[in-house]
Amino acid sequence: MTWAAPARPVWVERLNAHGDAVGGAGHLVGLDPEELIATAMAATGLDDFGAATWRPHYDVLLAALEAESDLHVVGRMMARTEILRSLRNRLELEALWADRPEVLDQPVPAPVFVIGMARSGTSILHEILACDPAHRAPATWELLHPAHGPGDAEAWGDATHIFWHDVQPEYEAMHHNAGELPNECIFATMNEFLSDHWGGVHEVPSYTMHLVGADHTDAYRYHRRILQTLQAREPGERWLLKAPSHLATLDALFAVYPDARIVHVHRDPLKTVPSTLSLMATLKWMRCNHTDPVATAPLLAWGFGALLDGVIEGRASGRLPDAQFADIRYADLLADPIAAVAGVYDQFAWDLPPSTSQAMADYLAARPQGKHGIHRYALEDFGLDPAEERARFLPYQQHFRVPDEP
Repeated sequence: MTWAAPARPVWVERLNAHGDAVGGAGHLVGLDPEELIATAMAATGLDDFGAATWRPHYDVLLAALEAESDLHVVGRMMARTEILRSLRNRLELEALWADRPEVLDQPVPAPVFVIGMARSGTSILHEILACDPAHRAPATWELLHPAHGPGDAEAWGDATHIFWHDVQPEYEAMHHNAGELPNECIFATMNEFLSDHWGGVHEVPSYTMHLVGADHTDAYRYHRRILQTLQAREPGERWLLKAPSHLATLDALFAVYPDARIVHVHRDPLKTVPSTLSLMATLKWMRCNHTDPVATAPLLAWGFGALLDGVIEGRASGRLPDAQFADIRYADLLADPIAAVAGVYDQFAWDLPPSTSQAMADYLAARPQGKHGIHRYALEDFGLDPAEERARFLPYQQHFRVPDEP
């Protein structure tokens, strides 16, 4: 058995047919880089995008979208929305910072980052930890529209993010979107056009290679400025952040946030790898006419193995500050989530009052696993051999005592 693209809703097929009828989706929805920049400036009446560190990444991304992605009409519309939103964010944030320079003088002390392989439980752990009033987790709408306060931005963020479920209903069983839920740092760094988001939802191999070889320090600097902007509007005791992609850029993360705390979730890679392949294939199918996760599966599995080995080496060598990491196993999180979370609190000497533990338990009771459907996947769907993959990840599993899952 191999992965099969899910059927598209009828309304998506009909809208995409508009592009076919005029000789291609590009005739209906343009992605010219200069036109997009001009449109963002015209829409805001602003012209300062800040330091030009973003522009090389932008140019690589836009070229890859046109040359490699084979976007259909809905996909081009979604891409155009996200590109224009990122450009608009840069313009609006530069104007805000020029008007209120004191915003960028605020400290961002000891932020907490939840990391782990994609599909390892980072999202639910992030949401559980966000129940603590001491934590300030950025909501999706804040990350999508950081220059705006509550109001229209909440509605925009909710509608555009939930739209993903409309385009491909199967996606909701994989990951539930909502404007008020905390979300990943990739939606902050995408404003620097150096973010896993772009490669995760589009077929853009040249951009992905660019991402791997780039220095991400400027992206984290911009990320920090966004946190300063959000906390000026609504402060908190400590930031609670999350993204699996931090695994690949921990050196840059600590360069910008030297006192960061890392909560690393560990799950059986033979579950996370096929789940990630299925998720990414669905995200790309939302936007692209063709995607082939079977072809990319071996490289992705190898990449995950290299990332995990790199974290082990970095912590052992002292390149990464081992004392600032707390490890939590997905199996323990499932078996007794409050006890597993309490272990993290103990390690970092955080206070966990009974009221916070109860809030976490209540949240979990209202969000049972599988509430939005069951996500089914298998290594064999992507042409991967379980024995080979088990051998690849054995050193990681032994190091962190990660159990095999049935």
